[in-house]
Amino acid sequence: MTQHSLTHQHPAEAGARPGGAARPAHGDLAVVTHGLTKTFGKGEAARTVVSGLDLAVPRGAVYGFLGPNGSGKSTTMKMLLGLLAPTRGDVALLGQPLTRATRAALMARTGSMIEQPPGYGHLTGAENMRVVARMLSLSQAQVDRALALVRLSEHKDRLVRTYSLGMKQRLGIAMALAREPELLVLDEPTNGLDPAGIEEVRHLLVSLAGEGVTVMISSHLLDEIDRTASVLGVLAAGRLVFQGTRAALMERSVPDLRVVTPDVAALSPEEAGRLLAGLVAAPGVARRSADGLVVPGLAADGVAELVRRLVAHGVSVHEVRRESQSLEDVFMALTGGAGGL
Repeated sequence: MTQHSLTHQHPAEAGARPGGAARPAHGDLAVVTHGLTKTFGKGEAARTVVSGLDLAVPRGAVYGFLGPNGSGKSTTMKMLLGLLAPTRGDVALLGQPLTRATRAALMARTGSMIEQPPGYGHLTGAENMRVVARMLSLSQAQVDRALALVRLSEHKDRLVRTYSLGMKQRLGIAMALAREPELLVLDEPTNGLDPAGIEEVRHLLVSLAGEGVTVMISSHLLDEIDRTASVLGVLAAGRLVFQGTRAALMERSVPDLRVVTPDVAALSPEEAGRLLAGLVAAPGVARRSADGLVVPGLAADGVAELVRRLVAHGVSVHEVRRESQSLEDVFMALTGGAGGL
């Protein structure tokens, strides 16, 4: 069934966040965490999977929560929903500290789907929704609206065990939407969907945000997050390495520089390394391509010096340009997913 929130104390204090942007005022935030940390085990066996997260999820936004497998995304979402108790740190939802005293009220305003889509296989989709309706004291109109939003109305009388994975995902989203929440937390909601289904979910989430619902969504489908989310949070090894807009994220990564030259074959790796010495952190990361040399991580003030050195070395420079980069390129660079070049 849909899962919801549980414990902890006061909202995070205002301050800088990864990416350099100022954190919005608390009243503009649907989710705030301060120092959120989760450690499993004790002593030498202790393993910290989430470390010191300061999340700031704006109200009415689609917040894309990105990170490689094992980076701590699901663990974080479970702590936000009270499915796991933080080792330390504070959580606030919808402007209120998340405590035992506020739990019931906050759960009534929050919907979620974490990991596996919910539902009893031996019941129909409609019967599953009636179970949710009884648990949450919902009206039939709310149930019908939720099923219609995810396009399951015509399949509601089929047994859930006959559903495809995509249909089960849509049923899970319908369960999360049935109470008409202000905050929606979804872990991999497009998992198992075909391209048309992914597009439908994307439009649904964007439209919900347009109606004022705050949507926090994790996904490994970076292109989908790029097209859906207005704010991004990037997690690597349990730490938040970026939080802000897509434009701010793209600014965090310096695109590769391509130097087009017919003399690339005569330029040995050792010579290229000497020419790049002092311009990039590791000269050996440059690589030769069919039409020249590709240099990652070269700042703007180093480009002119590199061209000067190449010309002085007798290398003809026909063109110098920045390579286009995608969200995935930047994501891989931030999380250390890209190998040495």
